[in-house]
Amino acid sequence: MGFLRSVSLRVLEAAVAFLVIVSIPHLPPPMSFTAFSVTPSLPLDGPLALNDKLNNAEHLFEGELKGPEAVVSYNGHLYTGVHGGHILKIEDGELVRVGKFGKDCDGIWEEKLCGRPLGMKFDKGGNLYVADAYYGIFRLNVRTGAAENLISINETIEGRAPKIPNSLDIGRDGEIYWSDSSSEVSLEDGVYALLGDGSGRLFRYDPQTKQSKVLIDQLQFANGVVLSPEEDFVLVAETARSRIHRYYLKGPKQGTNDIFIDGLPGLPDNLKSDGEGGFFVPLVAARDAMQPVVSQILGPYPIVRKFLARLMAMIEMPFHYVNRIYPNYYTKRAAHWIGHFESISMLTPKRVSVLQLDVNGKVKTSFHCLDGSLTGISDVEVFEGAFYFGSPYTAYLGRVKFESPVRKNSMNMKV
Repeated sequence: MGFLRSVSLRVLEAAVAFLVIVSIPHLPPPMSFTAFSVTPSLPLDGPLALNDKLNNAEHLFEGELKGPEAVVSYNGHLYTGVHGGHILKIEDGELVRVGKFGKDCDGIWEEKLCGRPLGMKFDKGGNLYVADAYYGIFRLNVRTGAAENLISINETIEGRAPKIPNSLDIGRDGEIYWSDSSSEVSLEDGVYALLGDGSGRLFRYDPQTKQSKVLIDQLQFANGVVLSPEEDFVLVAETARSRIHRYYLKGPKQGTNDIFIDGLPGLPDNLKSDGEGGFFVPLVAARDAMQPVVSQILGPYPIVRKFLARLMAMIEMPFHYVNRIYPNYYTKRAAHWIGHFESISMLTPKRVSVLQLDVNGKVKTSFHCLDGSLTGISDVEVFEGAFYFGSPYTAYLGRVKFESPVRKNSMNMKV
């Protein structure tokens, strides 16, 4: 009887704590929680059938960089943005710093100070456009290091300021299409954005008026952006829902949007043209019927998501408070880690996948890594006979070479 009574009391205490945490008004994080459901993952057969094309990936510059989120090429060189806020150029086998938008900092636990480059894109004139999660959208001259802040993180756009500028693409007319993953929390607290309702948005920036217009709203972690070859539509990844949206820029559906593809077998990150009229879609975390994403399982249960988000925020708050009074390495690291994607990166399945879609959103083929030599890839760049892989987590730049200079849609990978 004593044991049962003890268990009953613990259950009652947990229930009371649960009700208190979800009922107190104005507790962080500042977001709403309503029920949602996610389309089940497409089966891993046909063009999605598992293979080992990305196994045995090389690790370049291991230990010399951290989190090469995006990878782009221009004029015979690769560029990436890393933790610490730097834009790096790979030249003659060396990493060369060419730009930075944030301030000097002691380490990645001061990400808000350092800056965090995410999406990157060159225009036809060789200017590099970068979305920095903490400072906004920049245009960088990679030859001189001169940078111009085109869109500030403090700029209110149709009633809300962006909190996580994430990805972008540039039209032939110079207009910038860009995503903001959340207007409620910063990247440092990105996990909260997976638990709450979507506040991400897709924008179009007019370089003449210097104004941004919202094209799609209420996306749950808006991410990768890419224009179609004819620039008649633009795509944006909705990472937390494993789907991609399409916004029509021309034609009879101009000004409307729909779902380009749903039920992706993972969480889509940066989107990129494949150079053949279609698109590459790297999945930063895998999912399937046997390995679902926890935040998606909890979609129909908003009260549970609210409890988890508030509990994490309550655990995080004391570290912020102590650090304000007595700044130190340990509380800074703890406050940074709680709520950051780094804290859940080890929970993702081992499989790594890149999909290749046609212009209508159909899967043409897929590439998989099953041996753990790649982790959490967020971007892919085809350059000089190889795939180069970006990742927000790794301390290396991944590479898998092609066996021969073949067409991308039939890539025979060297394994």
